[in-house]
Amino acid sequence: MLKAKRISMGTQSGRKAQRDIGLVRRSPGSAGPSLQSNLPCSNRARSTASQRSIQDKRFPTKRPPELVPKAAAGTVDVTIYVAAFALILVALAVSFAAEAQTVGFFCTFRSSPTDCGFHEQAKEPGHRASIVKIGRDHLTAVRLHTEPGDNQVAGSLAAERNDLALSQTATDCYEGREQWWAHSILFPDDYVDPPMSTGSDWNWGAVAGFHNSAPGPWLGNFTVTAMPATATSPDRHTGLWFQGYGGVNSGDGPFEAPIGPVVRNVWYDFVYHVKWSSGADGFFDAWVNGQKKLAHRGPTLYAGQGCYLKLANYHSAYGRPSSVIHTSVIRGTMASAVSSTPLQ
Repeated sequence: MLKAKRISMGTQSGRKAQRDIGLVRRSPGSAGPSLQSNLPCSNRARSTASQRSIQDKRFPTKRPPELVPKAAAGTVDVTIYVAAFALILVALAVSFAAEAQTVGFFCTFRSSPTDCGFHEQAKEPGHRASIVKIGRDHLTAVRLHTEPGDNQVAGSLAAERNDLALSQTATDCYEGREQWWAHSILFPDDYVDPPMSTGSDWNWGAVAGFHNSAPGPWLGNFTVTAMPATATSPDRHTGLWFQGYGGVNSGDGPFEAPIGPVVRNVWYDFVYHVKWSSGADGFFDAWVNGQKKLAHRGPTLYAGQGCYLKLANYHSAYGRPSSVIHTSVIRGTMASAVSSTPLQ
């Protein structure tokens, strides 16, 4: 009877009894026979599959990287690139907008001497000033030309003139204004230095500046003068100079500084930082080709007046035709808006 019971453990009812009393498969290498090994092959296969199914549910397996859909990964990359590009565009737009706000006036005379609101003062308007294609940085420029007899122009009396004037409104020159300006001048081959002054003849020239707004015989608030190349005495100016006035009456508060000799076919890049004022809080700093030439502190306007910009070929009469070339006139609110050259 006992033997029969042991044999019945291998039957179907015996296997059920094993499960009911909690017998489990021993791990490999453990002592004693494995009850699992006593099962028929088909039952062992079903048991192994069942155990794997339970294991997968309890411990899910991550898909290998190669099974991740490539389209999804590519979509993420494209989204990142698009977002980055959009941020770059926004940054550039903000930068350009900020730079545009710092430039209030810009003119290179691309089509006419009267571009940008300039008004010609000439003996024969429309027949003296002309556009030339030798501008700064390969842009256009305006050539101001005088012929003998070009006198009695806009109050010039005997002096000869071919100038371009900008209105006070366009210049924006009013009491208390602070501005940065830049412009470029070239003296071509046909520029003529004023003859040396003598005891009876005073020769001079002016090529740019800011003129006071009131009519009458006032000395301009700021002028770039072009004097004779030589002089009879050392106290007389030669070459290029800055000259200015400000206060109550014409000629009050004079200030000046030398620039250097006139050199043909070389661009002179002028940069100014000015506070327009008829009081002591005014100032005028000036650079030429990056080198500081003037540092004035004090009045820069006459009381009750403003000023307006002039580009000029204005000189004493000496019987010969002469030309001066101008371009790249800029007004802004900071140095970087008007000058690409570092300022000393």
